[in-house]
Amino acid sequence: MLVAVSIAAVSARLQQTATPPQLPEPPPQLMPSEIEIYKRAQTLIDWTPRQIHDCPFLHKLRPAGSQGQLPMVLERVGQTVSLLLHDFPQIACDETVSEEIPAQGPTSFAPGYTPMDMNTGTPGTPNPTPVPKASSTVTHQKFRYIVVPRPVGAFPAFEEYRTDLKGNLFDALGLSDLSMMSSNYTSTCLCFSPADQRDNRFRHFGIQTIRNRECQVVGFAQEPERARRVSRFRTQGESVALLFQGLAWIDAETFQVLRIKTWLLVPRKDIGISSQTSTVDFYPVQPSGSEGVLWLPREVTVEAVYRGLKVRNTHQYANFKLFRVESTIKPEG
Repeated sequence: MLVAVSIAAVSARLQQTATPPQLPEPPPQLMPSEIEIYKRAQTLIDWTPRQIHDCPFLHKLRPAGSQGQLPMVLERVGQTVSLLLHDFPQIACDETVSEEIPAQGPTSFAPGYTPMDMNTGTPGTPNPTPVPKASSTVTHQKFRYIVVPRPVGAFPAFEEYRTDLKGNLFDALGLSDLSMMSSNYTSTCLCFSPADQRDNRFRHFGIQTIRNRECQVVGFAQEPERARRVSRFRTQGESVALLFQGLAWIDAETFQVLRIKTWLLVPRKDIGISSQTSTVDFYPVQPSGSEGVLWLPREVTVEAVYRGLKVRNTHQYANFKLFRVESTIKPEG
């Protein structure tokens, strides 16, 4: 939901911290014209049984007979997210980013399905044969990824940013080898925090098993007239606010978020953004130097289409450890 993307090859940038964050950046404000665009969105909250059945990532879902369990699920997952943020230390990890840009045609999608229709927000339909994968170029980069919690105040948040392997802050606008960069993955689960729940619409889709865990599947869509946790897209000096919808797989026993898949509330073709989807997988991690276990992203996939440029990034994380800022004061003279 809060995935931030930078597409440097076309001089475009989504919210990217270029200096060490001291205070959370104020979220962008939706313009009245943007609110009108988003109010017309057809979201997954209103999917029909047929649309749910045809959704490729809801395979073998046991549909919910009613919304009776939704308040309980939202309360329990809200408590879990609040505890995560309250107990969260500053952490750093190694990040490997693999970017795939197809030479022609679409990037690969789920075998046997057309991609999600980003004009209507509905899933694609089954194909008799899988969509062929076009030839592509793949590049790799390594970074340090840093997450700093901001749990105080009425609107808790995480600040997430990158450095190179020497500790220099990463500047998305100086990007050369990669054309797209995205961030804010840890923050994705905050759509279920008590502070955020009033800004979203929710729907209980049912029960589905992933990674050998039975999960409550909950859909969410940001409310354009209420949303405060808004992503920012900048291109050629213009700043645009983006809203998202998506699905979450919540462990039915522990109420930990295992996976979140998001996509745009509506395509913003007025600024060239045809689609942006992300899949964030959370796993239990014990950072080096810490006695506690945190649920953190270990793998993220992001696909975007901006002005015809199709890019797919895979982010992998390892070697989690506590992060401490160190400074040295040098004497004058």
